[in-house]
Amino acid sequence: MKLSVIIVNYNVRAYLEQCLRTVFEALKGVDGDVFVVDNQSTDGSVEMVREKFPQVKLIANRENVGFSRANNQAIRESAAEYVLLLNPDTVVGEDVFRTVITFMDKRPACGGLGVKMIDGAGRFLPESKRGLPTPAVAFYKIIGLTRLFPRSKVFGRYHLGHLPENGAAPIEILSGACMFLRKRTLDEVGLLDESFFMYGEDIDLSYRITMGGYENWYLPEARIIHYKGESTKKSSVNYVFVFYNAMAIFAKKHFTRKRPDVFAGLINGSIYLSAAGAIVTRFLRRALLPVLDVLFGCAWSLAWALLMGKVNDLSADPGTLLVPFALTLAFFGLMGCYDLPVRLMNVIKATLAMWAVLVLITWPFGSGSTWDGLIWTLIAIWCGIALAAGLTSRILLHLLRVKPFTLRTLDRKRILSIGSADENKHALSLLWQTHFGLGRQKQMSAAEANAPDAVKAIRKKIRKHGIDEVVFCAKDLKWGRIIELMEQLKRTGVMFKIAQPAREFIIGPSSIESVQDLLIMEEHAVSSSAARRRKRILDVTVSLLLFLLLPLSIWFVRDKAGFVQNIFRVLRGAASWVGYFPKLEPGVRLPKIRPGILDPVRADGLDPVPLTVHRVNLTYAKDYRAGQDLRLIWRGFTHLGG
Repeated sequence: MKLSVIIVNYNVRAYLEQCLRTVFEALKGVDGDVFVVDNQSTDGSVEMVREKFPQVKLIANRENVGFSRANNQAIRESAAEYVLLLNPDTVVGEDVFRTVITFMDKRPACGGLGVKMIDGAGRFLPESKRGLPTPAVAFYKIIGLTRLFPRSKVFGRYHLGHLPENGAAPIEILSGACMFLRKRTLDEVGLLDESFFMYGEDIDLSYRITMGGYENWYLPEARIIHYKGESTKKSSVNYVFVFYNAMAIFAKKHFTRKRPDVFAGLINGSIYLSAAGAIVTRFLRRALLPVLDVLFGCAWSLAWALLMGKVNDLSADPGTLLVPFALTLAFFGLMGCYDLPVRLMNVIKATLAMWAVLVLITWPFGSGSTWDGLIWTLIAIWCGIALAAGLTSRILLHLLRVKPFTLRTLDRKRILSIGSADENKHALSLLWQTHFGLGRQKQMSAAEANAPDAVKAIRKKIRKHGIDEVVFCAKDLKWGRIIELMEQLKRTGVMFKIAQPAREFIIGPSSIESVQDLLIMEEHAVSSSAARRRKRILDVTVSLLLFLLLPLSIWFVRDKAGFVQNIFRVLRGAASWVGYFPKLEPGVRLPKIRPGILDPVRADGLDPVPLTVHRVNLTYAKDYRAGQDLRLIWRGFTHLGG
């Protein structure tokens, strides 16, 4: 046998299904087999493989044994000349396997090989070719010199930035996302080191391959898509600790014999610096709008003071602005002004709400006096300043095209679907459901996409119609052609998605769109920031009311002790008054929310058969409304004790 493809999977069912489709297309004409090692997924991955890909050699682990050990399980069972370690969140072109095998057959010294990887937006992934992370190389990366001088032979060595993107060359480190390995080489240098649970194992094996007298190569003629970390988000603080701890294991194993204390200190410092950087970056991203609101609030306050000749009063006591700013930020937060997507109407609503509340609060203290008129005038002036500041900051970010602060309505996206008329129809229909409607819908045939001038024609349509997303119908286009088009269209700024041949879902860089999965619909989903905030406010408000009315309300509930306990459970955030029906079908993925005291099935007195439970849970997740929770609480009041 020539090739064994080994895929380690953990809770990325849809990506795995797409990957397997592409793998079997690429295996046509190649003597090979496919292993899937599942690390105790709970999303129905194992059932999907058994049902749709019975030819796969499936190893279903009863625990998550980690990336290295899982790959080794399959490598030991393989009888092929070559093995490919492949991530499930990848798309392989039809000619990739044949191209790589031909290349490696001609070079017996080639022990490992990596391909050109692009991300879901068509951009080249620099980890396709990497240098050995020696202490010096690691130091340059940690302090940022690698980012500043990516093409330097010295400072940019981590990603071998001095080597051309489209030229084959010997490299030092292969990426574990797509790692072709000669089985004979593995027999000599050993398998993956199982002390690495995740990350670092590819660096360690690549280093041992070169130490064993073999070469690692980068081959850009073979290209794949790597969605890059769908099962592990690389912007998280947890990723930073896991990754740098893996680097510490590698360093201790290979580089700390001469100066162990120095290098260990460097690695530990990197962990905490990078973790701090991740925390600061996340904070700054979330704090951008509030900070701009304060800055523009100060600017508009100064403009008003200049206009009214009160600059001296303002400069004498700038602290007088602290309370108005605090109130503004509080109202803006409560009314969703800091939610994404940005809505100017939320700023207007927040300002009107702040004005109304302040007027109501000061009304009892007024008596028609001059003070009364003055305070209401000041309230009106401040609300005007707050409104101007909120609108200015958001419009400015929109004009500067700072993502993701666009004012475009995200659930009315403009779509270009490429494929046959029938496949385009189904793709647009699915997107209509998951987006709750679309904007412009344009189509292009598969023949046009395969034409020599296809890239120019697609660019023209994107510019002319302001397209947000391009959807490729995989049933009508070859996987290799999709990869090629994505790479050539990377500068258009659109999002690329692939409609699967079975018409069940559409996959993008960070989304799976299907009526079953519901991983998008940010504005309407129960897991959206606005919905979470409204749901929490409603939970706390209802809990406080029930507590205040406890001497009366407790008599209408069956389980009185449980009722009191549930009030405090909801107040401390351990539960919500309404949630999903607790027994979900295997493989069904819904946005995560707090467990509910009530659920829409039992509160409405429905028969909890699987089909009813599935549809009701799906509807609740897909189109959340706070009023629906109130209705269910009223109807199921006697069951609030649990």
